[in-house]
Amino acid sequence: TSLLRKSVCSDLLTLFNSPHSALPPLLVSGMPEWQVHNQSDKHLQSWYCRQLRSALLFHEPRIAALQVNLKEAYSHTLAISLEIMLYHDDEPLTFDLVWDNGGWCSAMLENVS
Repeated sequence: TSLLRKSVCSDLLTLFNSPHSALPPLLVSGMPEWQVHNQSDKHLQSWYCRQLRSALLFHEPRIAALQVNLKEAYSHTLAISLEIMLYHDDEPLTFDLVWDNGGWCSAMLENVS
């Protein structure tokens, strides 16, 4: 199960950081696109979470259930939290991502168990 969790998190991070990602640009490009929108708009935040959830469920078949939350959505900060239930795993997995210096990163990859 630990290997499954690490594999899913690693694959998600790769998906987010791929220059040719199959995810919509606003979902992976982070701050450049995010800054042109009204980040405090709750409808935009809700739309973003729904779009990201839909895209991730489509591209990651090991995810049984997913909740996407914006942790921070301000002018220079974009942080998301993915609450994941994997097939063949009874424990939820939380995967946090932060837009930093032109790419998505997660300090959690070393701590996934």
